[in-house]
Amino acid sequence: MKPIIPAIQLQQLHADTLPAWLHLTSPLLRSYANAALGINGPDSNNFIALALEGESREQIGLLLAEVMDWPTKNEAAAQRLCIHSLCVAKPYRRQGLGRLLLTQSQQWAIAHHLSGLHMPVPLQSQSSEALLTLTATKGGWTSTPGKVVVRLSVSATVETLLQRLELVVERQSRNASWQIAPYPKSPTTAFQERITKAEQADIATPLDLDQESLPWQPAVDYSRIVLSEGQIIGWLITHYVSADCLRYAKFWVDPGWEHTGAPLAMLASVMRSAHFSESTNVIPKGCFISHPSNQPLHHWVEKQFKPVSDSWCQIENRDLLFQQPQE
Repeated sequence: MKPIIPAIQLQQLHADTLPAWLHLTSPLLRSYANAALGINGPDSNNFIALALEGESREQIGLLLAEVMDWPTKNEAAAQRLCIHSLCVAKPYRRQGLGRLLLTQSQQWAIAHHLSGLHMPVPLQSQSSEALLTLTATKGGWTSTPGKVVVRLSVSATVETLLQRLELVVERQSRNASWQIAPYPKSPTTAFQERITKAEQADIATPLDLDQESLPWQPAVDYSRIVLSEGQIIGWLITHYVSADCLRYAKFWVDPGWEHTGAPLAMLASVMRSAHFSESTNVIPKGCFISHPSNQPLHHWVEKQFKPVSDSWCQIENRDLLFQQPQE
């Protein structure tokens, strides 16, 4: 443990020390970070947690980051360090400590021969100004539009939207050649066939519940699959962000099935059972991510969900590419 400035020390956290620091990040990242660091193990260089601690063990700052494969036009594979979270506790802000953590992550990435840093910056949050300053283009960072994070809660307006979706599903499913089914709690024959097919043909696959490396556990009671002639052609998989919030995490139908009503049927089924059922265990909140790069779907999501959302947060991607040594 090496002193950085008087009374502050930098340390790299491991699976046993990370939980005490997770109050410095979002609920969505807490379970993911715990799982990722635990799965990768103490000797792994895939997920890192850098912390700043005061001389009286004050928890001052936390950076969470993960090494990610990065698409490149060149044949050589590239990896970047994706910064999931950067937070400095309120009493210690405006003292350059966020920049200190960011610089340490940059040095770590260079030492591990990565090609750069990637940081998604939310544009409508209290931290936006500070993060945009840290990743300013004058410092060599580039800026591109990113995903949108949507949050909703149980309300009359959301239920009205759900009722409209259910009417569309009822109309589109009259002559449907697909069926909606619960997400299996253990692998079925159809499930295994889909996984095998995906491995052979390099196509999308649902989560394999037998894997030990899942970053989060699916909420199987609020997840669905869609089948045609006994074969899985799509799925909607959710998981808990917290006890009162369900994240709609993986939503897929095979090409050609997008306009058959199957996607809406899965969505409406989960929304009804999770948030608007007669059960006493109604989940009051939900969230999901929309990708503007998928223009038709994003346009539909924006038209339907933005007016009834609690928040619609645009993410801006900031990237810093390292200069590669000349050969």
